[in-house]
Amino acid sequence: MKIYALYHIYEETVDETVYKQIKRIGYFETKGECEDIIKVFITYVGFRDHPESCFQIFEYEVGREYWRKEFLS
Repeated sequence: MKIYALYHIYEETVDETVYKQIKRIGYFETKGECEDIIKVFITYVGFRDHPESCFQIFEYEVGREYWRKEFLS
């Protein structure tokens, strides 16, 4: 079984320092659900001033380990 995580990610510069801004919007059963949510969120304050490409969908398999190697070193 797979799930899809929807994020809004962009870079913002403050006093010559670049920060990555990440907003986790939610987890969904299908990519289509994510795409429907993007159509709504793209009109909201905090989202509409950024290109649609800032919305990113990540696919995860339920029951699978992620990032384990980084925690074991």
